[in-house]
Amino acid sequence: MKNGIIVISMLFLIIGSTPIKAQRLYWETDFVGFFDNREYKSDHQYSQTLFGSRLSPEIGIGTKDGRFRLMALASWIQPIDATIKNSTVEAGAYFRHISPQFKMSFGIFPRTQLIEQLPDVMLYDSLLYFSPHIRGALFQYQHNNGYIEAYVDWRSMQTERKREAFLLSLKGRYNGKFLFAGGNVMMNHLARTKNAPEGMSVIDDILLNPYIGIDLSHRTLLDSLSVKCGYLIGLERNRGIGDWQAPQGFLSEIVLEWRFLGIKNILYAGEHQQPFYPIFGALLNQGDPFYQTDFYNRTNVYCYLFRNHFVNCLASVNLHCSNCTVDLQQQLVVRMNLNNLSANSLKKKNQKRIWLKNIF
Repeated sequence: MKNGIIVISMLFLIIGSTPIKAQRLYWETDFVGFFDNREYKSDHQYSQTLFGSRLSPEIGIGTKDGRFRLMALASWIQPIDATIKNSTVEAGAYFRHISPQFKMSFGIFPRTQLIEQLPDVMLYDSLLYFSPHIRGALFQYQHNNGYIEAYVDWRSMQTERKREAFLLSLKGRYNGKFLFAGGNVMMNHLARTKNAPEGMSVIDDILLNPYIGIDLSHRTLLDSLSVKCGYLIGLERNRGIGDWQAPQGFLSEIVLEWRFLGIKNILYAGEHQQPFYPIFGALLNQGDPFYQTDFYNRTNVYCYLFRNHFVNCLASVNLHCSNCTVDLQQQLVVRMNLNNLSANSLKKKNQKRIWLKNIF
């Protein structure tokens, strides 16, 4: 904690003392507060309450047009127990390039820069509370008809005690007038420690999810109406054994929203995913453990208490159905983001309405 504060102070001091005659100063502050109560009876989950807050300031310099930036950041994650010793501080820096269609980041940068998060089967939502940064590189191409996004997240560096672990992700989507198509590809790689003991092997975890769908948003009385259907293929291998396990199944998603109310339903039916989860847990499989079953249905009923371009407050009641059991989850997540660009836009009239994304 103490070392983290020292590093953050030094980074901010260096940036703050840099002449900015030919550059521009950029700053941003992101706050996330979360309450997540999980009343689970499933064999693959356990009951717990996640309750805390996260403050993530950034400061840096860049070109006046904003195309190139160097940013220093920090995140202070504090469980709601009023004790500093249980809090964590992460610090880092990154390079950011922004153009009308292409964007790139390199270093340690906020996960909120993603165009779209991975689905729950690939990245569990609870990890988004305590893992606000991606450590690696991000490449994004966005057009009126869709996007392509790829990144590498180096989750763990190899040491004598820690195994090397990283995640590779590739996502894309093409939007037609009503129909759309796309896919998600993700690979988790779990290597050995330095001077690994005999019997420790490299583990691979790959998920493929092509999909098609229809989007009728703003073409009905609802603000949002979309249906997405796809196929999910999992590939996992312990290289010490050599055989691939390939569970497969059907995955669908339905989203309906009207004003501040919404319903989201996710259905999976097929073979048991994450066959190595009982051994390695989240160190290998970053997805929701509920997908270890052959049938899983999640229904989120939610409302936005606040939603504008700098605040997003989401309250949700989620039902998880698997193995003939029904589990209940309640979430309240608020995100507030302020930066020098949005602060300037508040002074301008007739700005296009853009809602701040939630962390999911």
